[in-house]
Amino acid sequence: MARIGTVGYLNARPLSDEIDVDRHTLVLANPAEVARMLRAREVDVALVPVAAALSDDEYRVVPGHCIGADGPVASVLLVAETPPEQWTTVVLDGVSRTSVVLARLMLTRGPLAQRVRPDLVIEDGEPNSGLRRAKKTTAALVIGDAARELPERLTTRLDLALLWKSWTGLPFVFAVWAGRPELPSSVVADLKEAGAAGVARITRKYAGDDLAYLTRNLRYPLDDAALSGLRRFGALAHEAGLVPRADVELYGPPSRRLERPDTDAMLERALNGSGLPHADVVALLRQGSVAELAAAADLKRRESWPGTQVPYATSPVEGEGHARVAVGEGTEEELAARLLSLRDQPGLSSVTLVTVDVDGPYASAPNTASDLLRAVAVARLVLPGTVRLRASPATEGLGMTQASLRSGCDHAGSLDGVDPAALEHHLRAAGFEPVLEA
Repeated sequence: MARIGTVGYLNARPLSDEIDVDRHTLVLANPAEVARMLRAREVDVALVPVAAALSDDEYRVVPGHCIGADGPVASVLLVAETPPEQWTTVVLDGVSRTSVVLARLMLTRGPLAQRVRPDLVIEDGEPNSGLRRAKKTTAALVIGDAARELPERLTTRLDLALLWKSWTGLPFVFAVWAGRPELPSSVVADLKEAGAAGVARITRKYAGDDLAYLTRNLRYPLDDAALSGLRRFGALAHEAGLVPRADVELYGPPSRRLERPDTDAMLERALNGSGLPHADVVALLRQGSVAELAAAADLKRRESWPGTQVPYATSPVEGEGHARVAVGEGTEEELAARLLSLRDQPGLSSVTLVTVDVDGPYASAPNTASDLLRAVAVARLVLPGTVRLRASPATEGLGMTQASLRSGCDHAGSLDGVDPAALEHHLRAAGFEPVLEA
């Protein structure tokens, strides 16, 4: 469950109406108060003015939706009884920091800078004080639902979103969902889903002037165009010293972590002589990293068979002292049991691992090259160092023979139809010195 701060304005309702209140707690306040609650950690995530999102390096923005406009928004206005050329004071209603920053940009750098007096006084006002202060040559910023119900005396009504559009050619983003990096990805997903559902239901849920406002004046997608407008605003406001950050960072997709066995501990036990139990062998066969297994197996191989000399034979080895293990014929549990049975088999002198073809669809059995290398490495870690682990160039190919010798094998296997010169070439290319077994 998360504490979610939002505002009660009509423009915010499509983003918050569909939030599951059985799972999350909604806290309503004006935009400035919601931003304060997020800053004070009284809520976990909040629908805040963009300027508030640009105020803290920790904040991340939920992708998907925002409160924005691509032209006149009708709810963020500079109003007065007189035209801008006559204004002596502008009161910036402190209910929304973004609107305050946007108004300052318009008055000092944007389209209004050439229309107002050079000695114009721009002052910050108390929240919801705009309408009361807007008299004679004093103009004021008015936002939200109050801006849609203005008294007739306020004949000058300048829409800041329209001014922004004419100045930059970009949409404007007024508010976004923002939180800190530790916000659970499930909450981010809930807000994205709620926003998508709420926006999709606007035409079925609202009517009359409200419907016209929500569909004609507001723009909800936080898409590339909106992000471009947001970032342009951040850059201009930062350059003017009005916000500490020039850009925002979005929450990324949820990380996907695969459950992985503690192979480091298993490999350490195998290398120090401790016998691996069946469950560990299964885990290594199923999920162990081929590279890590091969490195550990090669260390163990060199303890018993140091140097670079690798023997090969002219004919397949047979007899009671040799075992052939099929990889892909059964499950990892069955393969683990087979290897553990060989560990305790008296008189065992050598083992060859080979892959087998099985009936069934492609990839229905663990008999790939990676499966074989994993099995070879695990066999080296399980079996006594005195047992020779033979490759099988005749069935697996010369390339797999090279790889097997770097994954725990200490014998190149038998020729059995393989060109001796080709085998020796591959062994030397892998850094081994081939030696024909007597």
